Amino acid sequence: MKKFLFVLSRGPEDSTRAVRCFQFAKIAAEKGHDTTVFLVDDAVYLANLGMAERVKCPTGDELLPYMKVVQNKGKILVCKPCAATRMIGEDDLPTGFAISTGVALIELAEDAQVFSF
Repeated sequence: MKKFLFVLSRGPEDSTRAVRCFQFAKIAAEKGHDTTVFLVDDAVYLANLGMAERVKCPTGDELLPYMKVVQNKGKILVCKPCAATRMIGEDDLPTGFAISTGVALIELAEDAQVFSF
């Protein structure tokens, strides 16, 4: 089993990157790999599932089905200062999401193959 870290900095405004990030994370998680998606900058808005359910890329792929697999089989971490700036707190996060820090991101990256979107 390998470790994969997907870092997403784009939110609903860039549906293609958001969907692709979670699509590849879903594949890794389904293959049994230790999979983490770390949301930074505007990607933290995707922690709002009501907003995430509206994200669809031009190919027709939808974000939410991919995100739900990662939620269940992997980890989704949300940058603490990015979330705080956008008034998102721990209590606002759905099950399977957690607030985290840049220090944790770097520690995860030390042992993982990293993909950035």
